Amino acid sequence: MLKKSGDKFIKGGSVKSVVKQLRFIRIENIHDLCLDILRKYNIGLVEVVICVDKQGTSRYLINEPPINPDIQKLYESIMENLYTSYLSLESFEELKKVLETIANELGLGDLMHKYYDIILYYIHRDIKGYGVLDVILRDDGIEDIELSHWEKPITVVHRDFLSYEALVTNVQFQSEEEARSFIDRLAIRCGKSISIRKPELHATLPEGFRVAATIGEPIGASPTFDIRKLTEIPIDIVTLIKQGIVDYRIAALLWLVNDAKLFYVIIGGSGSGKTTLLNAFLQLSNPNWKTIVVQDVPEIKLPLRPRFIQFYGEDSEELLQRCFTALRYRPDMLIVGEVRGKEIIALVRAVASGSGSATTFHASTPEEYEMAIRGLLSQDLYTMLSLNTALMILASRMRKGYKVERKIWRVYEKVNDEWREIFVPEKDDNILRSYTMRRLSKRLIRDDIEAEYEYRLKVLENMSQGYESVERILKRFYGI
Repeated sequence: MLKKSGDKFIKGGSVKSVVKQLRFIRIENIHDLCLDILRKYNIGLVEVVICVDKQGTSRYLINEPPINPDIQKLYESIMENLYTSYLSLESFEELKKVLETIANELGLGDLMHKYYDIILYYIHRDIKGYGVLDVILRDDGIEDIELSHWEKPITVVHRDFLSYEALVTNVQFQSEEEARSFIDRLAIRCGKSISIRKPELHATLPEGFRVAATIGEPIGASPTFDIRKLTEIPIDIVTLIKQGIVDYRIAALLWLVNDAKLFYVIIGGSGSGKTTLLNAFLQLSNPNWKTIVVQDVPEIKLPLRPRFIQFYGEDSEELLQRCFTALRYRPDMLIVGEVRGKEIIALVRAVASGSGSATTFHASTPEEYEMAIRGLLSQDLYTMLSLNTALMILASRMRKGYKVERKIWRVYEKVNDEWREIFVPEKDDNILRSYTMRRLSKRLIRDDIEAEYEYRLKVLENMSQGYESVERILKRFYGI
């Protein structure tokens, strides 16, 4: 049975079944658990602690306000009244007014006054929020939230702690039914449904978060989900440099490659950060350029660019058509978020037409990439792409202790139909002696391309972190 609360639905067979879900997530002696506290901050009434525990596990811990019998009584009474009397709460402000009215009618005004903030937090969390995961979903630093099995804790990826890979939270479902109920809630918020007949969910929450979920049987041993939070403001290139993911020399080189409108591809395995890298590199371009991105999920963004256009497609056929549409707009740069199929044909056309272009591709080596591309293109188109490809950037991740190191491990250039290394971390690079630098000199009509490269290195070294800060410097650089 589904009961309506506000503008959303919450699964529950009765008022009591909803009330029983009230619980708080808390670790009283958090400092005894943590060996190394990396960061502490608050989201409203909730304390968040990111640390490494004594077993070497990276943790994301939340401390919600504690509950006592008075709070439990007040919560149950108000929830029962809400579910039987107030079925439409359109805003947070309306909810606040209703809580005070109900408490006074029930003779619980004094308790409400004493515990107002705590009661408001829990009722808003459970009615209009996402229950015990609400704080995690509201944390702007979280990029990914995952349930692999209902008996295991929720794990998250934090954008400021990418080197720690997944952080293990102290949030865990108490039963398989609770996990299923949460996935039901996600589906309803997305305007979708999930059931035994339709056991998979692929949808978008009202906040723009992408959801993939399964209900368990008959396709798995447990309910699972992955919630991907696509931030409005991408990670900037300076942040990636400070985190050791990108080298200054690579950033300066890609900046020149963008200006010369040469094609490059970023390859790597799942979770290697290909899209994050591409998004950051794309910002290193003229802010007045018309840049069009074709993708299935709105991951790549240039939010401060007035001529930035996005097209979407669900499969290779749709993506191909969107690419051909994009070419009619005469873009300065045409970007395909990730090449998987026929859309690469339009990418080749863009490269041949003189538009700047870039993409990502799921491959671990140049050989894997070559084999896949040859299978997608005719010989003529493959030759055309090969001749116009400037660079291949290999992104990878490697575990070191309890950390995962994400970074650019290799940069290759195409010379005489062969891939040649021009950058390897912690070794002398061959960038200045590369064929790519000679190509850049001709494309950009610069007599001293090395001096231009060194100048851009200095600009990058003096940039401050922050997407808007980088954008301001780029506008000054291009005289805008």
